[in-house]
Amino acid sequence: MKVIENRALKDEEKMEQLEVHLREAKLIAEEADRKYEEVARKLTMLEGDLERAEERAEHAESKVRRLEEQLRSFDQSLKSLQASEDKVLKVT
Repeated sequence: MKVIENRALKDEEKMEQLEVHLREAKLIAEEADRKYEEVARKLTMLEGDLERAEERAEHAESKVRRLEEQLRSFDQSLKSLQASEDKVLKVT
């Protein structure tokens, strides 16, 4: 009888330990879920920020190309005007 009581007591202690471990594991899992959700939310925000930054970069690159083309056009006009000025100065 004593052996059965000791065994039952040990089993009960083991069950209590397992229940404590289970509660701890649940808390750890809940914390991990909260952290995951936070990271997922931040990732979504960063992806949106990245998309907007890429759009701004594309717009800026397009503007740079237009300005470079305009600069080339101005350069050609300036060279043409300088050539005309040189012709006028040579004639006079």
